[in-house]
Amino acid sequence: MFEFTKEQEMLRGMVREFSEKELAPRALDLDKKGELPAELFKKLADLGLLGISTPKNLGGSGMGHLAATIATEELARVYPSAAFFLEVGTGPVYAIANFGSAGQKKKYIAPVISGAKKMCIAATEPSGGSDLATMQTEAVAAGDGYVINGRKVYITNGGVSDYCLLLAKTGDRASFFFVEKGTPGFIVGRRQEQMGLRAVDVSELVFSDCKIQKDAVLGKEGAGFPIAISTFTVARLSIGALGLGIAGGAFDIALKYAKERILYGKPISKLQAVQFMLAEMDTEIEAARWLIYYPGAALDRGMTPRDITKSSARAKAVGAEVALSVTRKAIEILGGYGVSPEYHLARLLNDAMELFPATGTNQIMKIIQAGEILK
Repeated sequence: MFEFTKEQEMLRGMVREFSEKELAPRALDLDKKGELPAELFKKLADLGLLGISTPKNLGGSGMGHLAATIATEELARVYPSAAFFLEVGTGPVYAIANFGSAGQKKKYIAPVISGAKKMCIAATEPSGGSDLATMQTEAVAAGDGYVINGRKVYITNGGVSDYCLLLAKTGDRASFFFVEKGTPGFIVGRRQEQMGLRAVDVSELVFSDCKIQKDAVLGKEGAGFPIAISTFTVARLSIGALGLGIAGGAFDIALKYAKERILYGKPISKLQAVQFMLAEMDTEIEAARWLIYYPGAALDRGMTPRDITKSSARAKAVGAEVALSVTRKAIEILGGYGVSPEYHLARLLNDAMELFPATGTNQIMKIIQAGEILK
């Protein structure tokens, strides 16, 4: 257990107010359009949310990983697609901040956390996302650089990013490379339809004899897998927070409805069956909250991604599961209204389902947990 600082509580209030004012009235329309407008994205940046866990010496807010978890949760309570932009930005910025050269930090971090540019991480391939060892995308040394060939799928922000942080084979190991939009041979393929998170662009990326310079390597050649493991470990905190936020939003909708819906001459909140469901939902959310907050707080205390491997995987899995469980119960409380778009629960249910494959399936998370337990 730990106490929140005054700064963290103020952050929660600020993000909740922003979400209710700017996102709630537009959520259904944003889903229909399938994009987060530039002006809303800029507002997230202006609030300092895109660089919330980035150190101040690199231009970020420097509030830490627990603060990022809180902000993600509050955005996801209202509109998870907006919250997902924080997760998308956390990964590449973390990788650059911890493994990049001074020049790479200067070139890429400030534009991304200011909202002037977007960056994606491209790791998943048609053969799978969790088994990075089966990767087919390859970068071959040629002259003063590399030539890349391959295909990536389900890349979040892939079609709208200015920079791509690409994981590719280099010999019998892997490396991360910066590839900028407009580079010959870097082709954005089709946008891939998703059941939820409708405002988030998810696209295929194709690399066909794409030539980049030698200084485009993040860190050093052959260090791709260790960087990927650290980066995805940190990114999983955001997925857990997204799930927590979705669950909280669904609970709020169900609670309000239960108090207002009159049946048999009294609010349905007076019915024991409904009370039991509300109690179960509240318990699930509170139990999940501390599991999901813990790894962010641990990082802020100086632990490394390696130290939080188990708790990060657990947070991600629990976040997805609590989002689905609580949203389903909320739909039951609302009855027929639960599947009506105007009550938002159908949207939240679809968004919850998107969390299960994100940063590795829940089964992969359990394998990671078990591996740590059995050491």
